[in-house]
Amino acid sequence: MVYNIVNLQAATSTENLRALEEVKDFCTTDLGRGGKERWTYHMLPEAALDTELHRMSNATSSTFVDSVTFQPCAAYADLNQDRYSIEEWELPGGVWQFTAIYDGHCGHDTVNYVHKRLPSIVRTSLQVLLQSVPTTSLKPEFVSEVLCTAVRHLDQSIRSDLLDFLPHDRLTQMSDAQLNQHILHRYSEWNTISTRCTQGSTVLLALSDPLKKNVWILNLGDSIAVLGSRSFSGKWTATIINSVHNCHNRSESQRIRREHPESEQACVYDNRVLGYLAPTRALGDTWLKVPSVYTRRAFAPHLQDWLPPHQVAQYASRILTPPYISDLPEVYHHSLDVSQHELLLILSSDGLQDLYDNNDIQLSDQEMADRWVGLVGRHIHSATDMDLQSNLALRLLRDAVGGDNTELVSRNLTLEMEDKWMDDITILVQRFR
Repeated sequence: MVYNIVNLQAATSTENLRALEEVKDFCTTDLGRGGKERWTYHMLPEAALDTELHRMSNATSSTFVDSVTFQPCAAYADLNQDRYSIEEWELPGGVWQFTAIYDGHCGHDTVNYVHKRLPSIVRTSLQVLLQSVPTTSLKPEFVSEVLCTAVRHLDQSIRSDLLDFLPHDRLTQMSDAQLNQHILHRYSEWNTISTRCTQGSTVLLALSDPLKKNVWILNLGDSIAVLGSRSFSGKWTATIINSVHNCHNRSESQRIRREHPESEQACVYDNRVLGYLAPTRALGDTWLKVPSVYTRRAFAPHLQDWLPPHQVAQYASRILTPPYISDLPEVYHHSLDVSQHELLLILSSDGLQDLYDNNDIQLSDQEMADRWVGLVGRHIHSATDMDLQSNLALRLLRDAVGGDNTELVSRNLTLEMEDKWMDDITILVQRFR
């Protein structure tokens, strides 16, 4: 056998120095996990951090809201599943402002559907209300009911699509061959329905009236809303508006246990609903709201890239008295007085608070809210339009990813890792003027 031998010249000193120069700003970390596995990240200069964070978070500003949405992991499977809305509606009596964060889980289909449909449903319902009730007679509970009904109507539409396609009594009577033929015959429709039913989205929205005298906050899931108020003395006060819908909230886990027989110990397991889902209330997740026969016979055999078979069997065995995930939101009304207090509203998906925990910053919920409002309050008037950090949501994001710790910020932005190292983060900061 004849081998071809290639002779390579040794690198010159200049080339060696150039190679070292190219890698001098790269570091490695074990992310505090211990063990031998390490990941590379790029140390960025301080001057580049805000520019890069601005780009990666798609930071934008409107006349009344600053926004960011952030997921640094570029892997397709881990693309950002958060969505948000910022809208102004010309309605009877003036311009209403609508903002919302939708935190999707298990895929993009349901959160995209919610993002597309919910604002228009709310707007149409609100317009009907305002046309039928004089502004002087508009009670806060009327608007609260509109918001609650809109969210539940949207969730019902997802469930209705499934039940219309495959009624329960028909499913229980069909043979496997008949079911397979039924799905194959209408596969495109089934694919849309089944993905929406096996994915989900939380919702946190704010609606303010034209005179900025009222704001309504609706929550379904584990995002958080914080109202900041500045007194004449200059002191900012933070008020957490909503309770969080997950199993770490004792009242939520107790509610779920009350709604199911005592024998169903796994209805809340490992701080998750049925041991599977973290939020206790959400849109979609229909497979956890209907009888288990849908999971065993329809979703598991006829939905690609869903759960492994052993997990399907495990979770399906726990679905005994559905629903386990609620679509009932909580709506909060706050009266505002912009003539007496400077006001701001922070909406964030749960990834923001999680990131502080990941960075070993242990704060109570109230301490976290105080930190956010204090930070935004300090900069609400100081930044110029030419300053990247005039975006108040970007200020919060910078604090969460590491603040003044250039090394930590660089690591969070540039880590070379196949799996995502932080949850999706979306922040909206609304100014009431």
